[in-house]
Amino acid sequence: MLSCCAAPDTSAAEMLSEEEFLRKEEQLLEEEIRAMGMVHILGDHRIDMGEALKTDPALRPLTEAELDALVEAEIARSGGLEEPDWGAMPWMDEGMEPFPNQQPIPAAPAVPEDAPVVKAVLVAPTYQSSKHSMPMLGNLEVLLGSVGALEDILVALQHAKVRTPELKILTDAKKSGGWPVAHEAPTRKNILKSMQWLVQDAKSGDNLLFFFAGHAGQFRDMDGDEEDGKDEHICPVIQGQHPKFAAAFDGSLEKEEADDLTGRGISDDEIFDTMLKDLPEGVRITTIFDACHSQTMADLAHSYEVRVEADEMARAKRQEPPPPGFNFDKRPLTVCKVKGKPCAASVLCLAGCKDRETQQTWCDQSGPGMRGAFFLTNMLAKAIAGMRTPNPTYADVLREITRDFYRGNRLNMSIPSFSTSSAVDLDAKPFSLVGPL
Repeated sequence: MLSCCAAPDTSAAEMLSEEEFLRKEEQLLEEEIRAMGMVHILGDHRIDMGEALKTDPALRPLTEAELDALVEAEIARSGGLEEPDWGAMPWMDEGMEPFPNQQPIPAAPAVPEDAPVVKAVLVAPTYQSSKHSMPMLGNLEVLLGSVGALEDILVALQHAKVRTPELKILTDAKKSGGWPVAHEAPTRKNILKSMQWLVQDAKSGDNLLFFFAGHAGQFRDMDGDEEDGKDEHICPVIQGQHPKFAAAFDGSLEKEEADDLTGRGISDDEIFDTMLKDLPEGVRITTIFDACHSQTMADLAHSYEVRVEADEMARAKRQEPPPPGFNFDKRPLTVCKVKGKPCAASVLCLAGCKDRETQQTWCDQSGPGMRGAFFLTNMLAKAIAGMRTPNPTYADVLREITRDFYRGNRLNMSIPSFSTSSAVDLDAKPFSLVGPL
């Protein structure tokens, strides 16, 4: 599983020249090596342990054969290894429910021709095109689950019984057989343009969807609208192979172009101002952020989550089985009013974790082979499909996602949440991507 790494924001005015950039990169690398204990500074003397390991026979690493011999000797000295009682392990019981990543999403039925219409933008970068080393902007690891995330959200839309005749897909992922529509690169400029396209000419009765599965991060809040002093942002791809990329650091490009090339994060303020701020009453928009630091990515005032007790979280971190009587069904939701912004539209935001938390991609083992996927999106598709709760309410969907997070992502447990533009009883209505909440 791959963790999502935050990429701090850097404005064009703070960008380094290429010479300064390379010098800083070399300095950061040396500091990293020193932190690992390979380079030691003793007064005026610099000792390179890496060179010492190569030249001093007494310090050379053991060969694989020598290491095996030491292990065998230690096993013999301790009386041998006892064979585990595999049948006594609760997670190996044949009658136990499979883990979430071993359960496939049910096949989606055909969507009726008269089904409601949802205008949608789906964004899922792999960051494979972000190959330029960017120590000042953070390291964006390649996300191998982006193809799976797009496949799962498309299946979820089918299970939600909606049509998407107006659909944009932004990804740098290739898919055998291609995507349902021509896709665009998930650059900063293209993502912002797709947001504008999504809400353009929106009127009462319209249903919209914005989906993002990728890296996200935090940087210092500049306008005082965040309780924790940090703005959240989603990460576009870095265009390190672009012929103008080096020029983004020397001040010769306009800030907007430099920001696009360097993949400057799109903040929650920008997301709200671009998509939500001016939407009229009667419009329904659903936003899904399968990313780190995402709880308040839409800057909405009301947040809902399933309460996970401290002892349950502790068990999860220790990889222990759930406590006796463990059940999230009908567990009350925790409602929190946060420092959000007013919005006339009916807005629902699904986030994979709290602002302070990180998320992980994972391996879906439900088919004949393994494939990369995003946990939140995969669990959402299964919940909408009614795998355990037919015709689930909004609260049921959140409970099922949280339950699966707890069962299948225990070591890196994060708390998913819904947030809304106005107070809503999430137990009152069946989950839907259309109509008012």
